[in-house]
Amino acid sequence: MIFLATPGMTRPLVCLAMSLLPLQTLAQSPTVPCAQFEQGVARYQARFQSRMLGWSAKALSDVKARTAFYPFSGPDAVTLMSLYPNADHYIMVADQTPDYAQVELPIPAAGRVDGTGFECQMLAGFAQRGYYLTNDLIGKNGPKPRFLTLLHHNIAFAGASIESQQVLHLAADGAVSVRQAGQAGNGVRFALRNRDGRPVTLDYLRIDLSNPGIEKTPGALQAMTRQASEAVLLKSASHLLQKPYFSTLADVLVRQARWITQDETGLDIGPLSAQFELSLYGKFVAAHPLWAANESSRRLAQYYATHTRNEDLPFYLGYEKVGGSILMVGRRKP
Repeated sequence: MIFLATPGMTRPLVCLAMSLLPLQTLAQSPTVPCAQFEQGVARYQARFQSRMLGWSAKALSDVKARTAFYPFSGPDAVTLMSLYPNADHYIMVADQTPDYAQVELPIPAAGRVDGTGFECQMLAGFAQRGYYLTNDLIGKNGPKPRFLTLLHHNIAFAGASIESQQVLHLAADGAVSVRQAGQAGNGVRFALRNRDGRPVTLDYLRIDLSNPGIEKTPGALQAMTRQASEAVLLKSASHLLQKPYFSTLADVLVRQARWITQDETGLDIGPLSAQFELSLYGKFVAAHPLWAANESSRRLAQYYATHTRNEDLPFYLGYEKVGGSILMVGRRKP
């Protein structure tokens, strides 16, 4: 769930005193509780999460998945947990590396979500917009944030609490397990209590999902094949799966997934509609200007224009564009 800052996309006003400090000061700021965190959670849950939960209860009522898989996730745990609230195991995959030494530190106490001034500013922006800016995540707009802290923030926004966190290891056969002495770190596993008190597991795996990235990471292809066998969420994926150099993952998802929920930046409508019965939500007229020349977007606009049933989407997500937000729900054809 990551976005480039583009003309016309304004950052919301942030009610955080520390956000007004110069960037050099922010970089040196100690870890502090984020001001107005509870208000930010309430704002996000009212504008986004409550609507996602209500929509999911109707649109995804037949999805009986124990595992929900979210490639290109960034730190966005809350969207995955809100759209698939009944899953037992959540798997997020992106190319950001957590600080594994930070995993060994005490978990912030309930109600105390820490961050630097800039991380708290990002948190307030997320509460207002529903997504992070790519330039914030990679450190172009200020100090580079700690990715594990952003995961903590998102888990709290989902209404969940962290009971434990451990470093993960990805084996050459695709097995994912808690890291043992001498093994490389490939992600973080969280044992959570979700919003209704039920124990769930959230795994974040750090993998470059391009064809070369999967090829050079032992076990990545096997892990993706295994984890993508039930429910899949594709959101804010920057149309990467429509590019030839992400074809390995695209092929896995088309072949393996039982259910796919995606916006326009996920799989191309051609292979998606060939393998899945689709329900369409929202109105798609044209892609965001960043992707106006994308042939896949043009095919999708034609598909939306000729589809017999389009239903409203009661929340927005992703890039702002003329048609607003969309989601497509795919159920594998017999």
